[in-house]
Amino acid sequence: MVEALLSGIILGLIPVTIIGLFFTAFLQYIRSEKDFVI
Repeated sequence: MVEALLSGIILGLIPVTIIGLFFTAFLQYIRSEKDFVI
């Protein structure tokens, strides 16, 4: 029971962390693009 819960938490966290990393990188890219334009 505990193993299933832990595996579920890990499987849920992995895509969230990947999406979060891509999102932050995307935001930084947009900010750098705006800085270059200005």
